[in-house]
Parts: sequence; structure tokens; C-alpha cells
Amino acid sequence: MRRIFLLLCFMSITLSAAPPAHAQGPTFTKATCMVNISQYGAVEGRDVDCGYLTVPELHAKPDGPTIQLAVMIIHSTGSNPVATPLVMLQGGPGGSTIDTYSQLLFTTNADLRAQRTIVLFDQRGTLYSKPALACTEERDLLNQTLEQRLSREENYRLSLEALNACHDRLQRAGVNLAAYNSIENAADVEDLRVALGYAQIDLYGVSYGTLLAQHVMKEHPQGLRSVLIDAVVPTSQNFVPDVSRSGNRAFGELFAACAADAACNASYPNLEQTLNAQISRLNTTPARIPLTDPKTGKTYNAVFDGDTFQGTLFQMFYATELLPLLPAAIDAVQHDNYTFFSKIMPVFIFDQTVSTGMYYSVICAEEADYDVNAIKTNDLRPIFAKNAKEDAAFIQQVCSRWGVRDLGPSVDAPVSSTIPTLVFSGRFDPITPPYYAAEAAQPLANSYSFTFPNTGHGALNSNDCARSIAESFWRDPSRAPDSSCIDTLTPPTFITRENTLLSSAAANIVEWLNGRALLWPGIMGAALVVLLSLFLVWPLIWLIRLLMGRKAAPRPGMARLASITALLVALLGVVFIVGLGVVVFAKGLDGLVVLFLGFPRTAVPVLALAPLIALLALVMLIGAILAWVRGYWSVGERIYYSLLTIAALALTAGLGGTGLLTALIR
Repeated sequence: MRRIFLLLCFMSITLSAAPPAHAQGPTFTKATCMVNISQYGAVEGRDVDCGYLTVPELHAKPDGPTIQLAVMIIHSTGSNPVATPLVMLQGGPGGSTIDTYSQLLFTTNADLRAQRTIVLFDQRGTLYSKPALACTEERDLLNQTLEQRLSREENYRLSLEALNACHDRLQRAGVNLAAYNSIENAADVEDLRVALGYAQIDLYGVSYGTLLAQHVMKEHPQGLRSVLIDAVVPTSQNFVPDVSRSGNRAFGELFAACAADAACNASYPNLEQTLNAQISRLNTTPARIPLTDPKTGKTYNAVFDGDTFQGTLFQMFYATELLPLLPAAIDAVQHDNYTFFSKIMPVFIFDQTVSTGMYYSVICAEEADYDVNAIKTNDLRPIFAKNAKEDAAFIQQVCSRWGVRDLGPSVDAPVSSTIPTLVFSGRFDPITPPYYAAEAAQPLANSYSFTFPNTGHGALNSNDCARSIAESFWRDPSRAPDSSCIDTLTPPTFITRENTLLSSAAANIVEWLNGRALLWPGIMGAALVVLLSLFLVWPLIWLIRLLMGRKAAPRPGMARLASITALLVALLGVVFIVGLGVVVFAKGLDGLVVLFLGFPRTAVPVLALAPLIALLALVMLIGAILAWVRGYWSVGERIYYSLLTIAALALTAGLGGTGLLTALIR
């Protein structure tokens, strides 16, 4: 699976042929939204407008073929919004802005929506735009080889074959791959501004979106009020041969941060040595882990070797919320516990929103002009040095077949500008290190640059402090933003045995919240409903007897115990479910990241109820048997109590099936 991690993403999307040619300027045509916004309570035509921007495939040939770029305009919810709209640019290259940011803006970034209109558009070649440069061949290859142990040479060869097939198919479909680069992309941004009638825009770019934003600054500065570049790729920096070095730096930051944290260092001493040993072990004798495609539901018994282990950790550095988990994830593998990776890897490898064809069209035109032999590896950690040149050479092999011309040295020229620019970087960023941001900011006369000590790849959507600085900047780009909150930030609080009950059962909760693996939770919920019915049924029986003047027959001690036990199981079941929910959500949705590896220690008293419920369910079973053998209660009552017993046993089975029953001893 190493090829999965050679680049940022290798995913697939659908292809549509380019529309016929027509000679006109950029036009925007409204259409039905590409994503279901009703799930967020939004209404098309009121809260959101969607449509397509029609632009030339090649701007130098306005009379030639055209393409359509998907656009989503999210209207401000505030009473006095900022007049200038915010246009957002996703990374990749090849990532979908609409897919990534529509959900974020309707869930966690409501404050930003209140302040201004926000425009999302899928860059040319990406998910909802037409054509989308998907490489379904890569997807098919992944599905075919997940369970195969392949050599690195075989991985490279098969990937090249798949990408060559993708290239040929795209060309047969009439796609001019040379039209999919940052220069054409930047012209699209300007066309978007003009077509929507905006005098100026505020521009936000993340990752590759920062590179694109800089080209907009250079080629079309007149339409920009301000720019925010987050996880920066300078135009002057060729990042492809630098991937291993950037990853080496990020891992070094992790090792240093863990060593400086007393709890982390105590739980995971010699973290770097542990990682090296496990990568070597797994490359010699790979493990097998189940990976379930969330789209198809198919589960693969996938090969998990050392390179895949390292690549997955590398991907985790992107997400700030996953940084606290990294030492514990490394330690889990040391103890042959792969549950975490079985849960987290599908997020990376089965994502189908990034366009591989767009990725290579950009990379081959702008980033492949390097000398593999000039790449220095002697100062890198062995785990990064060993494949650095081979991975860089692979990109050039793809590009030699991709057939797009290099845009030349002008595309690499530093961008000088007086446009107010905010520059963000994260200490743990594995692909765009802070010194990239410093390099990009140096020729920007009106720039403000900040590095966040607890952040991975992209700060704005993972850091409250970053959001407050951005909002301060957008209110008045001519003034230095208030950045005092940075002084209060600390490195990640790592998950350790001191603050976390490490248990694979916790990861199941994440799946339930994502609407997956709901069989056992469903059984538990149904069982609890049956048990809770006794709070209605038994009072009703008592009331009927009272009205009819009947007295309950005297009950033996065991019958009374059985009744009390049923009440206790119902009550404890409610306390368990509610208590677990309170503990899990105590830190809000952002705090749920701990569940990937275990429960917060505050969950221990709640989890202790699970074996107690199981014990009481056993007592109920004994009571139900005795009720029939010795004739406790009426026949109807015995039947009802038997149903309650079955429900208690089902609840116990659910606790066992989800791992919650034994969470305290794992």
C-alpha cells in the first residue's frame, strides 16, 4: 500500500466531457446545489445559491472549448455583514472546496457565516466541476491489491500502469491536460469575481490553495482586498523533492514535544526508537488488519507493513485533532494492537473526493523540474532517507508520460505584493513547514505571519486562536491583527495512560456517530426500551388491582429480588448510556478524538456499571427460570418478566459485542 502515501491523495471522481466551444466571457448559471444543504437546515435560494461558472479551457483561446466550475455562494446570516465576500481555495492540488468547506461552514464555523458571504468553488478538474479529472484506475488498483503483499518495485510499476491508463482515458475523452495548472486556475478566480459582480474579494487558500492564491496575487491583484494563506507553499519552493525532509522535521517535532512532556515521556520513553523498531518489524513481517470501505461496506484483510504504518502516521500529522494520539498510536503497534489503524485508515485511503488527474497536471507542469540526484538524504532519519529519492523519481516517471509542458522558471518566481496578507503555519505540519511560510512572507510588504505551536496542516479550521486572528484581520486588513491568544497556546496534550483508559471499544463510538456498525447499539437500544417499559407496565398493573380491589399475592424472597433486579437493570442501563454520553461529550465534538484510542479517565466509574449490569442480568435469568418452575406471579406476569430478562441479556450481549463490557480490563 505504499503508493497510497507517495502523494497527498490518490483518489477518484467522475469524468464529464468538456462542453462545446463558444466565444463569450465568463458566465455564472444557477443550478441545483451539488451537496445536500437541507441536512444543515439551509434553503437553496435563500441561504445558498449554487451553479456553474463557464470559462475557457485555455484562457489564451477564449473561442475554444469551455469548462464548467461548480460554485456555491453561502449568504451571510448576520444583520450587518462585511461587504467583501470571502472566496476559499482548497488544496491538493485536486481537492474539492465545496465538499470540504460546505460542511464546516454549516457546523463549526457559523460565526464566519454571520460576518460575510462566502464563496466556494471547485477548481478546474476537481470533484463537482466538469470535467473532473478522476483516476478511477488508481481506485481499482487499490481495491485489487489491498490484501496483497507487494514489493516497492511492484507498487511503483502497478501505479505507473494505472496512471498511464488514466492519462490515456482522459485524453480520449477530449481533456487538454495542459490546461489544468495554477496559471489557468488563477485566471478562473478572477473570472469568478467578475462573473459574480464583486468589486473585490478576500481570498483564503490552504495548502496548494496558498500556491494558487499567490498566483492570483501576481496575475490579478486588482480584485483582491486581502489574502490569507494557511499551510503555505511558496511559489519559489519546489515541495515535491522536499516531502521526505518535511516529514522528517515534523516527526522530530513530535519526538521533542513528547520528551518535553513528563506524562508523555513516562508513558512512551524512547518514542523514536520504538517507531523505528516497529517499522522495521512490520516491513519484515507485515500484519493484517481489517479495513472497511465506508461507501461499499466491503471489508479487506489488508496488509499493514512498516511503510504503510509510517505513511499513516504521516497523514495523521495533517489533522491537528489527531496530533495528541500519535505517541499512543505508535505504542499500540508495539503491543500488536491495530484497532486504531483499522478505524482511522479508511478515512485516508477510501476518500474519493480528490482528483488525481488534476494533481498530476499541476505537479508535472510546475513542480517536477528537479534533479533527483541532488536530493540530500544524509541528514535525514533512516525511515525518511531510504525512499526519498525513489519517491521523487516516481513522480518524474509519471510526468514523463503525462505529457504536459513545464511552465518554465517564471512560475517559480517569488511573489512580491503590497496586498495585506495573513500567513499561517503549524509547528507539526508534515508537508508545508513553517520556514515555507517565512519564505513566502518575506517579499510581501504588508504581511503578518504566525506559527501555531499546537497545529498540523492548516490552522484556520482547527484552531480557535487562528480563527480569532483571521477575523481580526478581515475586519481591518490594514492593521496588524490581535494575536495575543498565541501566547496562551501550548503543545498538544498527548494521550497517555494517566489521562486515558486505552481501549479499542472506544473507537466503536466514533463509528456509531458516523452511522456505521449500528447492529449492537441497535440491539442495546431496543433492549433498554423493553426494560424501561416496566416503569409503565408495573404501575399500570398496580393501578388496575387497586381499582378492582385485588391485593397482590405474597411473594417469596426470590420473586421480590427478581423484581428489584429488573428495576435495577433498567435504571443502571439508563445511567450507563446517559453517563457515557456525558463523559464522552464533556469536551464537545473536538474532544471526541480521544475515542480513537480510548476513553477519558472520567469514564471509568460509568464503565464499571457494565459488568454490574451483566451480573444483574444473570440474576434475572435465574429469577425467570424459578418463576416458571415455582409458579411465581400470574402467567401473564411470568411472560412479561421473561421478556424483560431477554432484554437484559440482549443489553449484556450488546455491551459485550461492543467491547464496553470488558473495557476496564483491556
